[in-house]
This record gives sequence, C-alpha cells and structure tokens, in this order.
Amino acid sequence: MCKPAKKSLFAAVAVVISLLGVNYFYPDAWTHVRVWFHDAREEAQDSIPLEKKIAAAKLKLDDLAREDDRAFQKVAEQIVAVQKLEDEVKAGREKVAKDESRIAARKAALDKADKFVDYQNTKYEVTRFRDELRAAAARFQTDEQMIQSKEEQLALRKKSLDMSRNRLAERKLMRQKMKTELERLETQLAAARQEQAESQNTLDDAGYQDIRKEIDAICGKMEVMKQKQILKGEIDGSVQDVEQRKEQEEKIDRFLQDRFGGAEKK
Repeated sequence: MCKPAKKSLFAAVAVVISLLGVNYFYPDAWTHVRVWFHDAREEAQDSIPLEKKIAAAKLKLDDLAREDDRAFQKVAEQIVAVQKLEDEVKAGREKVAKDESRIAARKAALDKADKFVDYQNTKYEVTRFRDELRAAAARFQTDEQMIQSKEEQLALRKKSLDMSRNRLAERKLMRQKMKTELERLETQLAAARQEQAESQNTLDDAGYQDIRKEIDAICGKMEVMKQKQILKGEIDGSVQDVEQRKEQEEKIDRFLQDRFGGAEKK
C-alpha cells in the first residue's frame, strides 16, 4: 500500500476512534454530531436554486418514463402469453366438444347392442367396443380437466394483465400531472424572478430618478426664461410698430397738405 493511502486509512481510523471515545465519555455527543450533519445537509439543500430543483425533478420524471418503457416490454409479453393461452383454450374446448359428441354417440350405440355394436355402419364386438369407449372417456376426463385448469389460469393471467395495464396508465397519468405541475411552478418562478428583478431595478434607479427630477426642474426654469424673453420681444415689437405707423401717417399728412392744400390738421 502506498504512503498516501496508508495516511488516509490511518486518518479515517483515528477519526472513528475519536468519535467512539467521545461517544463513550459524552453519550450525547454523537446526537449533536448527527444534528450538525442534518442541519448542514438542510442548509446545502436550501442553497440550491429552485430552478435547478425543478430541472432535477424533470430529469427524475424522464428516468421514471424510461423505467416504464421496460415495464411496457413486460406487459407486452403478458399480452402475447394471454393470447397464446386463449388460443390453446379455444382449440382445447373445440376438441373436447367433438370428443364429447363422439363418446355420446358411442355410448348410445353400446346401450342398444346385444352381441355386436352397430356403429357408423360397422359392427364391433361388445367387449372390445366397451373397452375402447372407457379409454376414450378417460382421455376425455383428462382433457376436460386440463382445459378447466387452463381456463382458470387464463382468468388469473387476464386479471394480472388488467392490473399491469391500469398501473401503467396510472403512472403515465401521474407523470403527466407532475410534469404539468412542474411547468406551472417554473412559470410562476420565472414571474417571481422578474418581479424581484424589477423591484431591485427600481431600488437601484432611485439615484437616477433624483437626477432626472433636477434635470426636469432645470428644463422648466429654462423654458420660463425663454417664454419671458419671447414675451418681452413681443411687447417691444408692438411699441415699435405703433411708432412706425405714426411716423408714416405724419408723412402722408404732410404730402396731402403740400400737394392738395387745405387746412392743416392739428
């Protein structure tokens, strides 16, 4: 054994011995260790994202579906076996029915016989005919019992086949329901994640919103200044227009006076 392997083995043995020693002197220590492992495992499970847990559950459903594929093979074999047994029972029943009819005819012929049996246009010695009839009846009893046994076996196999089919149908339905539920949870989780992201974005954008308010306030003040300048220009412009119009009127009045004469208007 190489040195690293020996060291690992010695370390493991030392840990086990230490735990046994602690448990001997402190009986509750092992319980605390188990609690610690349980809490650590629960914490590890809680740290797994829900998306990964949903994905893992979907994979398990796929594995179960593959297992059911193997079950389908077994059920298919059951179906073939049942069909084969049905054919055997049907053929056996037909044979037994023919034998029963033939034995009944022979028995009727024997009952009417004296020294010879007249059967199907042939005469038979009574003793020999009776012995053959007894042998045929014995075979008939065996065949009939065998068919009855096969019919019972067929009924049991059909019942088992129905149970297997129902079990497969229930499993398939359960998988479909679980898959639908997982997809619903996945959609709800995505929506929750989106809402969470939007909420975080809203919180993160608070500083930008303050700056936007300041910018809007500055724009508002600048617009007021602009409108004020425009308003002042409109007023100044109207005063100038009045003065220009008055000057034009005075020029026209002087022209009229100079050209056409008459009393000068005051």
